Formats: sequence, C-alpha cells, structure tokens
Amino acid sequence: MQLDDNYSIDTDGAGTILNFTEQRTREKDGQEIEYTFKDQWFFLSVSQALNKYLDLKTEDAEDVKDCINRIEEVRSIINKIK
Repeated sequence: MQLDDNYSIDTDGAGTILNFTEQRTREKDGQEIEYTFKDQWFFLSVSQALNKYLDLKTEDAEDVKDCINRIEEVRSIINKIK
C-alpha cells in the first residue's frame, strides 16, 4: 500500500516492509546522473511499520508546531488506508 510519494508498505509471509524510494541526482565524472535511492525497514507488524513511518516523517521537524502538523498529516494518511 502506498503511503505517500516516497513511502509504501508491503507484507510478505515473514512480516511487513516499509519501503522508501526517491529520485536523486549525483555527480559522476563531472556529469549529473539521476538514480533511484531505495531504503527498507523490516517489521513483524504493520503497526510497527507505521510507527517507524511516523518517526521518519517527524524527525526533521523544525519546531513543536511543525511536528504536530506532520503528526496530523500521518494520522490522515493512516485513516485513509483503514
């Protein structure tokens, strides 16, 4: 299930995977090259994966108000997938 533009959750027989993908650019031999950056976290339950998603979305909040806004956004996303 897709959570937002960069995060999704998949389940398999062993547990739940939180996936992150993002288009990025890097310099190689003096040229800008686009690539897809990927990261994964593995959990036993969807609840654990959603808690990690919340942590990731709020970790770089600028202040308390920004953090509260991000928490509300994540809650809205979670409510849409219920």
